[in-house]
Amino acid sequence: MLLNVNRKADPNDLGSYTRSQLTEALIHLEGEPFSFQNYEFYRPIYDGNWQALLMKCGRQVAKSTTGNNMILTNSIAIPHFRTLFVSPSQGQTARFSHSRLQKGITYSPHIRNNFTDPSIPMNVGMKHFSNGAEVVLSYASDDPDRVRGVSADQLVWDEIQDIIYDAVVPVVNECMAESEYGWTWYFGTPKSMENTIEYLWQHSTQDEWLMKCEGCNKYNYVIDDRHIGKTGIICVKCGKNLNPRKGIWYSMNPGAYIRGFHVSQLIMPLNNESEKRWSRVLYKYDTYSESKFKNEVLGVSDAIGTRMVSQEDLENLCRDYKIKRKPDKKMFRKVSKIVAGVDWSGGGSSEYASRTVIHIWGLMPDGRMKTLYYHIFPTANAVADVREIISICKDYGVDLVCGDAGGGAVANAMLVEGLGAHKVMQAQYGSISQHIRWNGKDRYSVDRTAAIDAMMLDYKNGNVFFAHPTQMKPAIDDILAEYEEVTKKGDGRRVWRHFPSVPDDALHAQVFGRVGMEVAKGTMEFYPINMTGT
Repeated sequence: MLLNVNRKADPNDLGSYTRSQLTEALIHLEGEPFSFQNYEFYRPIYDGNWQALLMKCGRQVAKSTTGNNMILTNSIAIPHFRTLFVSPSQGQTARFSHSRLQKGITYSPHIRNNFTDPSIPMNVGMKHFSNGAEVVLSYASDDPDRVRGVSADQLVWDEIQDIIYDAVVPVVNECMAESEYGWTWYFGTPKSMENTIEYLWQHSTQDEWLMKCEGCNKYNYVIDDRHIGKTGIICVKCGKNLNPRKGIWYSMNPGAYIRGFHVSQLIMPLNNESEKRWSRVLYKYDTYSESKFKNEVLGVSDAIGTRMVSQEDLENLCRDYKIKRKPDKKMFRKVSKIVAGVDWSGGGSSEYASRTVIHIWGLMPDGRMKTLYYHIFPTANAVADVREIISICKDYGVDLVCGDAGGGAVANAMLVEGLGAHKVMQAQYGSISQHIRWNGKDRYSVDRTAAIDAMMLDYKNGNVFFAHPTQMKPAIDDILAEYEEVTKKGDGRRVWRHFPSVPDDALHAQVFGRVGMEVAKGTMEFYPINMTGT
């Protein structure tokens, strides 16, 4: 599928401009009017009427500039238009706010003189325009709570590869539920094959910049290093230099809901026309690791995320006993504390519905935790599932239940009603400086990375054990779905992720059970749940 954008502009009517024309007319960059002279392949991206847009890019290909320009032009052209910008961290959002958005407003004379009001202050988290448009800037990596409640017409996700899809993206996208526009735009640089951006790419049109070789007439697009020549990008068939100025966008997966564009450093005209610039590409090719070069230069995903434990490690934790819905008294031998963790169904991505999972740990004299029972509820039937979980907890004589509060506050309230407030606590993942702390109202806040780290170390060090491997296989598969990545250089946080189409609910049920065990042992003080939050 080829893009063909052909619109005429009336200089007296902002609404008649295409977005690219409005960008050139209004926006100044580094003291000069913005020009598409060396970025013509971006025009169709700017001018398309995309309900959902993905830009999968290498570094330094004008990705952030594109996002900034599109935010500004929509804000200028559409009165009272509301944009919500979300990046993974406070620092990244602040940098975008200051070095991109505010500079675009301040140093673009037409915008500064006609669309700003000195009486309305602008700050890092909010930009106002005199036509009533506004931009809210926030951040979320693994916890969407900070962004809940914001209403928007457009959601712009920056560095989407460092944001956990299932935990954050669907929740925050609901900020546009009441908008007549509901535009969702994703920008990022690839990482592993299991990353959020790769998941979105697989559900996109996968547009590539198609260049016809003037030597052999072969059409080329860049996804690997075969196109790297001595002086520029080359044809994979005959080796002749290609002209990236002469290309068309072509959809490899036409008809997909998300319009996805892949932008590599190799298709940038200036990189091919400057000996100095191309020498930088060759230097990176010689010095970067293969994965880094693919991610940051070619703009393609590569490799598998790092896993702390292997299937063999987890299978070695299994013992020769079977778990049953109705417990056998032998299961409780030497067990001093019994704690359940529950990960409630949150709906999940389009490829799978997340499941409700209960995992019951028993504390042994040597401090290890024994799996007494676990169950994955295959379908989301909230009331029936909660009733069954209450029954399971009573049958197993559970001392304490730790329920996920992120999407299960109502279900946890039902647990309180069925088991008593003295037996129920709830915890919610987030990014906090402490491993775990009471929020002073109704739940424990748990640092997601630290909590999963602790669980993984328990697996690695043999501090837990499981039932027979045939029964534990679904739970082991969920644990193996989780992999570790390091976020963007400069931030450098480690985060645990999973490919959005692969479930990991059984892992989180175990983690919440582990958190509950810390409270049951007295490591953390127990606070009764006040479901009113007062």
